[in-house]
Amino acid sequence: MSIKPPVVWCVGGSDSSAHTGLPSDIRIGQNLGCHVQSIMTATRVQNSEDGNLLEPISLSKFNEQWQTLLDDLPPDAIKVGLLPSAEIVKACSTWLERLKADYPNVLVVFDPVMVSGSDRNNLEKADFGADLLAPLLPYVDVITSNLLDIEALTGLSGKQPITDLKTQLAAYFYASPCRWLMKGDHSETGKTTDWLVNQTSIVGFSSDTLARQNASGKGGTLTMALASFIAHGYDVLDAMTMAKAYLNAALKSTVKIDEKTEQFGLPGWPLQIENLPIIVTPHQYSNVPHLSFAKMDLNKMGLYPVVDTIAWLTLVLKQGIKLAQLRIKNPDDPELEGKIQQAIALGQKYNAQVFINDYWQQAITFGAYGVHLGQEDLDVADLSAIQDAGLRLGISTHGYYEIARAQSIKPSYIALGHIFPTQTKDMPSQPQGVKRLAHYACLLKGHYPTVAIGGIDAERLPLVARTGVTSVALVTAITKADDPEEATRSLMASLLQHEGGRLNEHYAE
Repeated sequence: MSIKPPVVWCVGGSDSSAHTGLPSDIRIGQNLGCHVQSIMTATRVQNSEDGNLLEPISLSKFNEQWQTLLDDLPPDAIKVGLLPSAEIVKACSTWLERLKADYPNVLVVFDPVMVSGSDRNNLEKADFGADLLAPLLPYVDVITSNLLDIEALTGLSGKQPITDLKTQLAAYFYASPCRWLMKGDHSETGKTTDWLVNQTSIVGFSSDTLARQNASGKGGTLTMALASFIAHGYDVLDAMTMAKAYLNAALKSTVKIDEKTEQFGLPGWPLQIENLPIIVTPHQYSNVPHLSFAKMDLNKMGLYPVVDTIAWLTLVLKQGIKLAQLRIKNPDDPELEGKIQQAIALGQKYNAQVFINDYWQQAITFGAYGVHLGQEDLDVADLSAIQDAGLRLGISTHGYYEIARAQSIKPSYIALGHIFPTQTKDMPSQPQGVKRLAHYACLLKGHYPTVAIGGIDAERLPLVARTGVTSVALVTAITKADDPEEATRSLMASLLQHEGGRLNEHYAE
């Protein structure tokens, strides 16, 4: 049975002569595996006196397009672009209100353009800010704006520090929980950073400034890629990470149409790690930490039991396991330090790579082989101290955003999860599934060892192994087995059978 592609509706102007607008949106969406439907708001027409002009369509034609699509193919995401008049803005707001009532999970990405810059005088003169933003704000989930858009929409200066701008946007956050994406903040460090801001957080997606960074249509490419990834079911942080990677690849693959025109390439799904953005916060903007952790012994990676007692750790190491993790959930355990010391000693006895989960201070103090941290731990752990102590570092991730954040730290391995539903711990994210796991493994291949984790049992292990991950972590497949020793040996053999010698690959420094 074939799987239907996600549906993206694109609302905007048709401007094929400039390789922007709806034709560009359709190209990008199809390149990313989406079914794209368009709602035209304006067309470019020939005018002997003034050259090419944008002419808005009639309101009845605009409404007819909405109704036809609603009757035929509801969207998974909507990208709203050029709205050429206050009348069409109001109508768009009405349709979005209706659609949100019937399909509350559909996200709307709004690229605020009343009229393209060169054509603003050719269409109805309206207040770009109030007439455009107020009717749409309640129904929009992400606003993608450049500095000029911010000033026109809100009256605020887009040139102020991002933290000050967030504070001054408080009234808009109060009116709507939507996020604002501030596009194209160039710095003297040779980086271009897009800031995703909401009421509680500011996240920067930073990349090297490329030669074509100011090319026409760059912002629209980013916005359409963002809407496409949202349609595929990714949350906004993951979708933004992927959209930035897609834009970086598109800029690098720009093709020349004629002497005056270039068109961004169509790089497909973002699978090149060098195109991932660096995740930064405002205080890191000019001071991204430079970290790099000790390498793993790849010949000792494979099956990766995660256990909560010294008895279980001893059992799996005796069966020949060379990679394991001790995860003690109770930080107030009176024997915590003693258990960590025992785990380290067992790793040395069996010549195995034993990681300590969470307790990085004790891991440093007692000389552990490595420490494993979750995303929340990255905000409080002293990563420089872990690096200076020579410990290996493993990091949990749950999608592209967290992978980008992790790879900025250059850990010893990156864990990818949770792949299937799991009962071992409460998870805020949804199961990733094997298809996404394969994308993550391809993205990181040759750069970082990868560990698949979450809900993996003997039946699922071969499918997971074939995605190309370096190692497979599991818990209950051993601890709840009738014969844990035999289960461990059987799982090790199964992984070796399905990985095809892949663990001997060399990973880039």
